[in-house]
Amino acid sequence: MNSWRDDYIQALQDRDQRERSSYQKVDNDLIAAFTNLLDRTAALEAEKVADATSFDLKSKDSKVTNTANDGTAQIRGDLAAALRSNGQLQGRTKIAEAELVKLKAKSKSDGKLIEDLSKERAFLSQKLKDRDEELRGKTKLLDDVHDEVISLNLQLNMSEQRVKDLKAENKELIDRWMAYKGQEAEEMNKTLQGS
Repeated sequence: MNSWRDDYIQALQDRDQRERSSYQKVDNDLIAAFTNLLDRTAALEAEKVADATSFDLKSKDSKVTNTANDGTAQIRGDLAAALRSNGQLQGRTKIAEAELVKLKAKSKSDGKLIEDLSKERAFLSQKLKDRDEELRGKTKLLDDVHDEVISLNLQLNMSEQRVKDLKAENKELIDRWMAYKGQEAEEMNKTLQGS
């Protein structure tokens, strides 16, 4: 049978699981939206850099070969990819840090709850031991009283039997005495009638 503390802890764990699953859904949606935003920002930054580079190259030297343009395009593509990757990593880092802060706060509150429940458990355990000791004392006292009642009943029965025996003996003595006195009276009557 579960105690109320086990039910309470289970309810807290169920709530935490529901919250984690809802956080995960929200976090995944936020991450996807943030990643798309970072991709667009990185692409715009890459276009801006590409336009600036293209403008500088055109103004400085109009004789750039197609090979140089291909190299520049490759560098621009790599730069855009690097900016996009950097933005994604920064976004994920911020999300992970926010989650870490949440988890630390949750861990702290759970630690406090566990400590409080442990103190309450120790208190209730001591109270239960005291009550068990008290019940053992009362049980022993009840057994002693029961034994005393049995002893008194036995003595009462013996006394009642003794009273019955004494009454019977007394009646027998009275009957014998009456018979003796009756016989004595008859003899006296006979003696008186004979004279």
